[in-house]
Amino acid sequence: MKKILFTFCLLFILKIGYSQNSNDYKNEISIGVINLTKSPKNQEILFKNSNYLVPFSNLTYKRFFNERNAIRLTFYRPINKSYDNSGGSLVYKGEYKEQVLKMGYEYIFKQKRLTPYFAIDFSYLKSSSFREAGGGIIAGNYNIIENEIKGFGLSPTIGINYKIFKSIYIGFESNLNILKFNEEKITSTYQISTEPNEIRITEKDDYLEYIFNPVVFLIKFKF
Repeated sequence: MKKILFTFCLLFILKIGYSQNSNDYKNEISIGVINLTKSPKNQEILFKNSNYLVPFSNLTYKRFFNERNAIRLTFYRPINKSYDNSGGSLVYKGEYKEQVLKMGYEYIFKQKRLTPYFAIDFSYLKSSSFREAGGGIIAGNYNIIENEIKGFGLSPTIGINYKIFKSIYIGFESNLNILKFNEEKITSTYQISTEPNEIRITEKDDYLEYIFNPVVFLIKFKF
């Protein structure tokens, strides 16, 4: 029994060694170390510039069919930002949350130390925001804006890998998100009073938007 187990382990180790020596890797994990991405619209108080940096932004898993073709699944770290500049009887606060998931196909050109590739991903984005402002001794009006957004679309991507070790790569990617958004916006106005006086207006909109994310720096591990 021990001889059989030893033989099986030896064959398994030799198989792994052969696969690695042959560069026959079937899987890849990549980490978005730093991502320069487009700032969400209408969130200037939280995102001062048109683009902002996100450290450790995303995690991608790839499964290779062969040297040139792979499927990929990307999970983006959720965005969760808030502010509160209220003081005294004045209220001025808000928050923004966002989650993005992608799944798609990647084509890799002839693999060398420096290897270009392109991909097309199906993308899903969900975000919500909340803003409240108002108060004061005299008027005491409060305004609240709530947004719920869902988006579906495609993300064409170009990238390049640089091999620094047998199974370790660094790379850069750029992508353009072409998304169809469905947005629901609720605007509320009220005063502090003993009588109900809240006014709520709900608006819905569908629109197409292009979001260009200039570059993400990646570290990749094949196995």
